Amino acid sequence: MATDEPTDTFDLWDQDGDGLISSGDILAGIEALGLDIDADAVGRLVAAADTDGDWLISRAEFEAARIGRTVEITDADAAFETFDVNRNELIELEELESLLRTCPELSDDSAAALIAEADLDGDGYLSRAEFAALLALLAG
Repeated sequence: MATDEPTDTFDLWDQDGDGLISSGDILAGIEALGLDIDADAVGRLVAAADTDGDWLISRAEFEAARIGRTVEITDADAAFETFDVNRNELIELEELESLLRTCPELSDDSAAALIAEADLDGDGYLSRAEFAALLALLAG
């Protein structure tokens, strides 16, 4: 049965569904296709996309690698969806740090300082509206 919904490439590679792509996930996916691949090559691939050094690829890292690390934020809602990795409708410190690693022009700013400045309700997270306001501030 065909579906009109696009395939989520990240989910295809996230073999165990934990929200992270590991070398094992990639190896399992490639081997499931009946192909052979050098495990060291997969390790290099993961290392190239991994910006936080945990040897895993988060959705944000995947998207940044997929688009060649040139992130132009023109749609605050799309950016929010990309960087709200755990889908809790809040941007957390780790997620904002991931954004900063993908945008070299923002790397001089501390994620914690940005959250402190943009977190209007003081809960330690950025809501969709707070995130959009932060992006507008950074763009302006």
